[in-house]
Order: sequence, then C-alpha cells, then structure tokens
Amino acid sequence: MASEWGNRSPVAVEVPFAAVLGGVLIRGRIDAVYEINGRFEVIDWKTGATTLGESAAVQLAVYRLAWAKLKGIDPALVSAAFHYVPISKTDRPADLLSEAQLIALITGAS
Repeated sequence: MASEWGNRSPVAVEVPFAAVLGGVLIRGRIDAVYEINGRFEVIDWKTGATTLGESAAVQLAVYRLAWAKLKGIDPALVSAAFHYVPISKTDRPADLLSEAQLIALITGAS
C-alpha cells in the first residue's frame, strides 16, 4: 500500500526535544515533521501497532507543543498524527490537548 507520505519530504526527522510542563521535564524524539501550506504536521510512525487508544493522543499533543516551542510558533499552526505503517493508515485525532490541558494532566490540577 502506498502511503500519503511516500512522495513528501520531511523538513525534520528524529528531532530530540526536552520541554518543561508544569515543572516536569519531558524528553522525547519526534519521528518526522512535514510542512504543508505554511503549517506543520508532526508524524509519529507506528511500525508495530495498528491502532492505539485515545490516551495515546497525549503523546501527539506533547510532540505538537514541543515542535511549536522549538520553532517559536503558535501551536495552532501545528497538527499531529500517528501513521500506522503496517496498514498504511494515518490517524489525526481531532482535539489535541492544549498546553494548559497538558500541564493540568501532568500535575493533576483540575
């Protein structure tokens, strides 16, 4: 199966990041970032899983925020998705958590 990503060139791959959210240091590595019409899409390649639960979208929200902070841009200009390689399917959760929502989740604040 052909992937929608096959003919595109990423602007960044394997991007390490460290972000402090609510006083907690979070480190990670963004698999790939593509620029599409002046906006960015962070892609997390899933080579083993074919689906993940809703809680996995927290990972995408962190990656999205990390890319926005690295580039000094508004997070609204960044989307994020999982791409399941075994089934060549891209999953774009509709409502990713904001920075405030991530901090509340991490710190347990309501």
